[in-house]
Amino acid sequence: MKRKIFISLLKTAVPVLILALFFIIAPRSAEAKAAEAEVRLNVSETSIAKDGVFRLRAYNVPQDAKIVYRSSDTSVAYVDNRGYITGISNGECVITATVISDNSATQTLKCNIVVGPAAISIKLTKSEIVLCVGMKKTLRSIVSPVNTVEKPAFYSSDKGVASITSIGRVKAKSTGETSVFAFLANGESAECRIYVLTEEDYAKYLETGTLEGIIEGYSREDGDGSFEITPTPELTDAPEETSPTEPVKPEAPAP
Repeated sequence: MKRKIFISLLKTAVPVLILALFFIIAPRSAEAKAAEAEVRLNVSETSIAKDGVFRLRAYNVPQDAKIVYRSSDTSVAYVDNRGYITGISNGECVITATVISDNSATQTLKCNIVVGPAAISIKLTKSEIVLCVGMKKTLRSIVSPVNTVEKPAFYSSDKGVASITSIGRVKAKSTGETSVFAFLANGESAECRIYVLTEEDYAKYLETGTLEGIIEGYSREDGDGSFEITPTPELTDAPEETSPTEPVKPEAPAP
C-alpha cells in the first residue's frame, strides 16, 4: 500500500518539478539572449598615440538605428561619423556613441580615451626562436620612448608555420621556418626568425643547443645565436590571448 502511494506521489511530483524548472530556466535563457543582443562597443577604454587612429565599433545595432559619435574634447581626440578616432594632442577625453532610432536617442555608450606620445623605435628581445609543433611563446618587445601609449602591430609571414596574436603570442603550427614582425605606425619594425621543429628534432636541438645538422644549410652566422628555448612544450589548446584594442595596422611586407 505504501509503495502504491509513493509511486502515485512520484508520478504527480515529477511533472510539477519539470514545469517549475522550465519557468526557472526559460527566463534566464531569455535574459541571456537579450544581453547578447544589447548594443555594445568593442572597447570601453583605450590608448591612442598622437596622430594615431583607432576604430571604435558598435555591435548589435538594430537595422533601423544609427550611431552618432561625439568627442568630449576635440582638441585631444576627434571622431568621425564612422567611429574612427584620431589622437590630436596628449590628454584624456570621452567618446560617446549614441544609438538613434526613430529620431530619438535610445542608448548612449562611452569609451574613455587617453592620447599619449607615439613610439619612435622598437626592438624584440630575441632575433630567433626555436619551437616544437604545438608550442606557444610570447615574443616581447622594447618600445621607445618608455612613456609611449602606442602598441606594436604583429604580423607573421607564414601563418601556416607560426601565427602571432596582437600581443605577440607565437603559436607553432607546422614544421618549417618563418619570420614574425613587429611594426610601429611610423614604419619602424623589428623581425624575429621562427624555427618550428618536430618533437624528435626539438629533442636533438635541446641536447646540442644548435640547429646545425637539423636545419639544412643553417649556420650560427645566420643569426646572432641568441635563441629562445622553451624546455617544456606547451602543447595545450588554451585560448590565445587577444588585445582589447584594435589599432589600424600598417601594411605587411610583400612576401
